[in-house]
Amino acid sequence: LSQLERYVTTPQEDSRDREARRQRAINIGSQLSQMETGENRDDGISMPFRFEACISTRPINRMDNKSKGGKPKKSSPVGQTLLEEATGRINEPLSHLFASSSAASSLDPQGELRRCMDRIRNRMAHCNDIDSYLKWVESCKQIVGINDDAKRTEEMAVTKLATLVVVANVADVLIGTTNFNAENDNPQVTNYESTDQIVERLFNLRSDAITRAVEIMSSFVNVKPKREAKAPKKSKDVVGTNHDSESKAKNGEVYQTKLAKTSDVNPATVARNQKLIEDVLSLCPALPLEFIAPAFRKFGALASASKKTNRNDSDDEDNLQSNFSRLIYNMPFRRFIITKSLLLVSGASTVIRAGSRFCSIPSNPIAAYMSLGPLLLAEFCSLCYDLENTSIATKNSASQSTHYLSLTQLSLRAFSFCVHGLSTSTTNQAMSNAQRVQFMISNAIRIASRAAPSSKDGWDYYQSLNVQGNNAPQDEIELKKSLTPFVSFKVDANAPVRLCLFSELMRSSMYGEAIECCHLIKAAAASFSEPSIKHHLSVMLLRCFEQIKQVGVGLLSLDHGEGNQNESCVCYAIDTAFELNNNLDGDTFVPFPHGFLGLDLMSKKGFQLARSKMGLTSMCPNYWPEKHLDRLMDEFSSQLGCPGTIQQITWALTVQLGCSSIFSEVMNSSSPVTKRNSGLACIRSASKTSGSNFAKETRSIANMISASIESGLNSAEFVTAKLIPHMSGSTLNMAQRLVMCLLMSASKVIHASSPSAEFVDTSGSFASLLLKSTKKLYSILARLLLSFLANPHSLESSETKCLLKYLASNLMQSVAALLYTLQEKHETTGGKFLTENKIETHGKISALLVCEKEKLDNAFLKIGAKLKHVGVISDWLQEYSFISLNRDFVIKRADIQLAKEREAPRTKKNTVSGDKRKINCETSGKMMKQKKNDKAAVPVAKIVEGDEEVDDVSHDSGGDEEFESDDNDVVSLGNLTNDMGDNDLSEGEDLDGDSFNADSNEHSSSEIEFDSENE
Repeated sequence: LSQLERYVTTPQEDSRDREARRQRAINIGSQLSQMETGENRDDGISMPFRFEACISTRPINRMDNKSKGGKPKKSSPVGQTLLEEATGRINEPLSHLFASSSAASSLDPQGELRRCMDRIRNRMAHCNDIDSYLKWVESCKQIVGINDDAKRTEEMAVTKLATLVVVANVADVLIGTTNFNAENDNPQVTNYESTDQIVERLFNLRSDAITRAVEIMSSFVNVKPKREAKAPKKSKDVVGTNHDSESKAKNGEVYQTKLAKTSDVNPATVARNQKLIEDVLSLCPALPLEFIAPAFRKFGALASASKKTNRNDSDDEDNLQSNFSRLIYNMPFRRFIITKSLLLVSGASTVIRAGSRFCSIPSNPIAAYMSLGPLLLAEFCSLCYDLENTSIATKNSASQSTHYLSLTQLSLRAFSFCVHGLSTSTTNQAMSNAQRVQFMISNAIRIASRAAPSSKDGWDYYQSLNVQGNNAPQDEIELKKSLTPFVSFKVDANAPVRLCLFSELMRSSMYGEAIECCHLIKAAAASFSEPSIKHHLSVMLLRCFEQIKQVGVGLLSLDHGEGNQNESCVCYAIDTAFELNNNLDGDTFVPFPHGFLGLDLMSKKGFQLARSKMGLTSMCPNYWPEKHLDRLMDEFSSQLGCPGTIQQITWALTVQLGCSSIFSEVMNSSSPVTKRNSGLACIRSASKTSGSNFAKETRSIANMISASIESGLNSAEFVTAKLIPHMSGSTLNMAQRLVMCLLMSASKVIHASSPSAEFVDTSGSFASLLLKSTKKLYSILARLLLSFLANPHSLESSETKCLLKYLASNLMQSVAALLYTLQEKHETTGGKFLTENKIETHGKISALLVCEKEKLDNAFLKIGAKLKHVGVISDWLQEYSFISLNRDFVIKRADIQLAKEREAPRTKKNTVSGDKRKINCETSGKMMKQKKNDKAAVPVAKIVEGDEEVDDVSHDSGGDEEFESDDNDVVSLGNLTNDMGDNDLSEGEDLDGDSFNADSNEHSSSEIEFDSENE
């Protein structure tokens, strides 16, 4: 309370408060707002704050456009610069002080702090004229005393911005201190009708402060100054010519700040500045749950629905005049409450509690999620019927498309955070996480049916269905049933088509809400411990696209038309499906030891139960379309792996994009894949959008596929490098078989992605990523084969034979075709050529791949020799190793050194004191290995004096025996590419055309080109 009195003006007070304040001044000290005789102020419309005590008028940051060198720099927009300067001048965080005082009022037994907060809130609500808060700026002597008009105007704008930010923050916090349970917290104040009026006035004051701040930020623009006329050129022989004007024109200020007319302000600039202000205000403390939940019930969708039901035509005008009705139909106030709830449940704002430090978690998070989740879903369902509150209207508005989310997106995102908080909660309670989420969703469906009566039939239909779960707990089966209204696919074939929420949002072109629905499914899936339920949800999410064009009734019965068909959210749905499938682990066949948990692994039920115990999906082919069943069953029975979500998406993308001519023979010989038995509706729906959108979706899907492959290979590399060297016996055998299965699943995805890699992007980045993954796969396999030297009898396992057979028959051909495709890739779109760095990167990756393949062949030879030594027949290994013996050239180190000397750059002749001196030094690098009878290399220095040239040291060319072929003198491909590892490549390469940047040093490295035609 003493800290509050430093920044708050003291109104007229009674004798009891005056004595209490004076006693605090005696006990604590001075610097309090003590009232002297005759200082009693009227509690009318006086401004309740002392901004001169918490806002500095001294500049904090430099607001010019010059860098340290005096050259102009690319500055941020002038509005953003002014806002940053204004926020830097706020010395005291009044919003946190008021929030702390409100939280500490619960610890005050006498209620003095609470009464003080009520008086401040009521005074600020009564003084709701924003101009009264800015009067002190116009009378500030430090600002008025500035002589320069431009600087004075800019300084006044910065100070006003700081004041408006403080006013908005304080009004934001004081709104949260309102107690709806007591209509009049302070009985001494009788000027206010109800708390609704206080909340309305404070919110209007906050809105006015934001609007005025946006106007100030948008009124300043950057303009280029007019160039002065060039002065006439002076003669060169004039000594002491002044070049100051020329340097000032070049290095002076490029931009000047000036006031802009109201008609010249761009609406996009206004929207951007408003978003900047909202971002600054989001840093204030979170509103308490005790205010947000009653505000939803009193002014939210439930109140709007009940008011529409009970409203009569005779009293419409009277209802609209009340504060209660105005807040119900005030959409900015509705956005304010939803945004504050989102900041609270997501942990993005600071929560202030009495007796504890600042944190981002509410005092009782489970209660917050349980109470706010149903109200947020009710808001979403109610707002979906108004087109202006959806993402369709936001996309059509050019000024707000990139700065604001629609109300429906905000409410559904906040609901997803509530579900995520319950799913990941670690508190010890009687209810499991699945039971909490199921209880909250069931309660949310009940409240949403009241807020949106048109959706009641849809909710009741899905709640009456019977849902089964394979070997899943009962609470998870009930949660899966609660999620069927959001994501489901044609549960009953005989019943009429009933669209789930995701399908209905897609059909109505509400793509923003559909993306939030994907996040909701991902958040709820964290409660499941049964992987088969996650896999089923992922398949149903992808198959929801099949119902978009079907005629049926949606869950909410929306009628917004088809909308914009040039967009989609396919990549978000696929990303959610990948995560629910555990990425590449869901496509991996995992070997189990004999008698694992006493299960019958030969039966289908026992195998699925064993995978469930290991946290892996059960891979039921019946989840996918009927046209895919034959292919999936053949692949499942061939013991080459398990067909999962990633393989399905990869083949669907391949058949949709098509394959190049070089892959036609490979595809026909390897697997009978067609659009009929591999196509998916999600990929087809993306292809029916605009060309730019489909290209963007394709690149995103390809990046996700590449990331999944990399994740699986990282797991295999970790087991191979860190765990297997320390194992022995049966444990070593199981680990080796597991790595073989991981490499098998990665090989299948690479093989399925290769035919369409040429059409994913125009720069060949995806093909390069696939070759890089293949190179890593060869490296892991080579190290894994060498680990079999400890137990050579385990090499003849079924997993090893299946992998080597697949590599020789399928992957090898795809990689060879991919290498040829990447070699012939020289052009991008529009006839443009690839950059030299991109071509060099492709060549390095191809060379590294060939090198790793040779290392793999050497590993085959070593393990084959070991098997013959122990008496095991290893003839079948020769079928899978290829030794390169067809090179028609030999590279020697002496040839490389001679080439360096021949191509070394020579310095130009420089004249120093009449004498010409020219020094030509050899390149600095690794010295070549000389024979014992050769002398060490000495740099050549040629000194030229006048017209004579003298050689200080000359090289002895030697005889022919110096260049005789020697095994130690021959450069192998492995040694050449040993330094060209992954450290030389950029790990962040994506499909947007980014190229690897490899540092080249012409003095220490050499480039060797191999003729591909000779190979």
